[in-house]
Amino acid sequence: MTDFLNNFPLFPIGVIVLPGEIQPLHIFEPRYKQLIRDMEASKGVFGIPYVVDGKICKYGSAVVLHKILAVSPTGEMDILVKGVNIFSLESMNEQMTEKLYGGGSVKILSQINTEPSDELRQKFEEYQHQLARINKLDTKQDFIPQNIHILDIAGQLPLELNEKYSFLKLENHEQREDFLLNKLNFLLVINHKLEEVGYRFYLN
Repeated sequence: MTDFLNNFPLFPIGVIVLPGEIQPLHIFEPRYKQLIRDMEASKGVFGIPYVVDGKICKYGSAVVLHKILAVSPTGEMDILVKGVNIFSLESMNEQMTEKLYGGGSVKILSQINTEPSDELRQKFEEYQHQLARINKLDTKQDFIPQNIHILDIAGQLPLELNEKYSFLKLENHEQREDFLLNKLNFLLVINHKLEEVGYRFYLN
């Protein structure tokens, strides 16, 4: 995927789908039913600019159609989309030529998806092992692939929408690393309390 894309199909809604994440959507407007059918035919990528309080924000998610779950007699659809990248919105048109849906120019932000530091990788691995213990899963398996990137880690953390957007707006790699390390440290403390409560409950 090139850095700049023009005439990029856009579906502005209030979700952020990080690379690797799967997000369910309900499609009911005619313009977006057309968009999804076009993506089904082309296997193409489209954009979800993040919307908050009715305002289209600068950053959004590049996604692909992962699966159509159900289609009603009126053409409404329940679908799954999968995140593949993050973009900044450079310009937007309400309607693309000969289409009902809008589009625009976007800049793909591949440069923010850097490899994690050793500290972040180790902290994320500690978090994954902790979750495995809580869920009574095999803690000996390798949870962290060698080619993991920073957005892969962010996509596997329970981040609220405002946290995701705050993360995307950060100016540099160091700030994004610090953001994820702080979140992981917080989650490790919370989960440690859950482990303690569960252990005491088991003894009683």
